[in-house]
Amino acid sequence: MSSVLEIIRDREFAYLLASTRLKVKQKIPKIDIGSIHLEPLNEGDAVDLPRWVAEVLIRLDICESQEESFASEVFKAVTREKIAGVDQLSTLRPDFYLKIRRNLAFANATKPSTVPEVEKTRILIYDLIALRLRKILAIAASLSPPTDIRDKLTPEEYQIFDSVYSLLQSWRSMTMDGK
Repeated sequence: MSSVLEIIRDREFAYLLASTRLKVKQKIPKIDIGSIHLEPLNEGDAVDLPRWVAEVLIRLDICESQEESFASEVFKAVTREKIAGVDQLSTLRPDFYLKIRRNLAFANATKPSTVPEVEKTRILIYDLIALRLRKILAIAASLSPPTDIRDKLTPEEYQIFDSVYSLLQSWRSMTMDGK
């Protein structure tokens, strides 16, 4: 279990360094934020910045994200998962769970007015995780999982799948081969 948590922490660090697009809501003077050098920006300008800087500027209501709304992305993921059927997995972005972690933490810390929307999204996330885990466990229990299974899973999900699959293969071998 700790290896899954370590993978999540390592990937979250890389996620925070990745670039995201923002729209400037008010004039920003030249600023240095750590190693980031921001030239003056005007209202309406679009800029790509590391996610950790973007979160600060959004929290200060200086910029707004140009990414699809988090709630909308979660709703679409749940819908795709349900449409895929009980034995098929839809594909999620590799950073989907990282985005969940960051968005929930950000929403809890900054916008009390969005609590009902955040709670509704949280319920959808629980539904999505339950749907996907049931499918992942069923596929891991099969004798021959699909060859494209890694493409359908996020890195975190693949770690879970691989662990369960290996454990079940060992158990089958021990049971069937008497070893």
